[in-house]
Amino acid sequence: MHISVHETLKGDPILGEDVQQRFHAMRFNDKGQALDAMGVACTEIACPHCRRRLPLGFLEEAHHIFSLVGDQSAGKSYFLSVMSKMLPSVLFQQFGITMQDADPTGNAALNDMRSSLFGAGVPEKINVVKTVMEGSMYERLPRQGRFVALPRPFIYTMGAADRSKPRCSIIFYDNAGEHFQPGVRLVEQPGALHVASASAIFFLFDPFNNPDFRHAMRGSADPQLEKPIVDQQDIILAEMRSRILNLRGASSSHRLTEPLGVIVGKYDAWQSLLPDGCIQYPVSKGKLDLNMLLANSRRIRELLLGICPSIVANAEALSADVCFFPVSSFGHTPVKVAEGAYAPDPARLKPFQVEVPPLWALSKFCPDLVATRGSGAAR
Repeated sequence: MHISVHETLKGDPILGEDVQQRFHAMRFNDKGQALDAMGVACTEIACPHCRRRLPLGFLEEAHHIFSLVGDQSAGKSYFLSVMSKMLPSVLFQQFGITMQDADPTGNAALNDMRSSLFGAGVPEKINVVKTVMEGSMYERLPRQGRFVALPRPFIYTMGAADRSKPRCSIIFYDNAGEHFQPGVRLVEQPGALHVASASAIFFLFDPFNNPDFRHAMRGSADPQLEKPIVDQQDIILAEMRSRILNLRGASSSHRLTEPLGVIVGKYDAWQSLLPDGCIQYPVSKGKLDLNMLLANSRRIRELLLGICPSIVANAEALSADVCFFPVSSFGHTPVKVAEGAYAPDPARLKPFQVEVPPLWALSKFCPDLVATRGSGAAR
């Protein structure tokens, strides 16, 4: 649909009186631009289903959905905030690729969190919201005759500065953990439907929400050890698999061919469980080193097998292409700022490999943008 421009056409019958009308164009000017009912040329388009405004040029590029899933308090909002800063820098410095904000208005919630995280002077000033179904990371839009809460799509375009390589759009979705709890019906809460259409899925595993992993970290001074354990992470993986297979009409024995990245977060708190120096940074000289990346993955998989094997089992039942990543959004132990609330010290922020999981996925779907060296299976 197109979005009307003339001021007398304000008031959409579905979105409300304060919103410009959406319409199916029937008339066009000599430039091919749609004309609204008052004959004014319209340059903005909207989704015909939910009527949300679409970014400029959205229909001109290939799109890849990257779905981020994790339990409550896993750190998804922090991960997205840090990743949205680190990934563009590494893409440009190492690969000569520009990652641009395709929708500054739609991406405002993520941009604000990133600014708060990296611009705050003290931990108490950081304002990164949790992903909850009625929070700022969601918006209420019409779907099948009623308004429902849907996660905001964070849309970016990527391409070589000289336009010598095909461009693409990446859409990041962050989901509240409640969406993947058993008993939540997709008809009533359709916000998790994007995982069935995702080019890649990232599952953010929280070691502090797993009793066995927490036991392995005994002796740590991290204040997050104080928070109560609500261990539903293997259930979320199993529920996600069930929903994707159901939405695709696939058999119970089917495994996805789309890549699944299992991101073991808060690496700064558990890196002592691995030998010193065994995790290497797999990006150098303009390429992603797959052999190094997969060696890291094998070490993390072996660690998980020894501590919480159900996570490995559920992940590998979901996808035939699984890679395990050690990641830290902060790079240091956070500060307790309130009961049950923790934040990093802005002066000590040193993220660890937050950009590596999306680079891995991009290398599969956009090999012209993210070059690789080495080869090998996912495990």
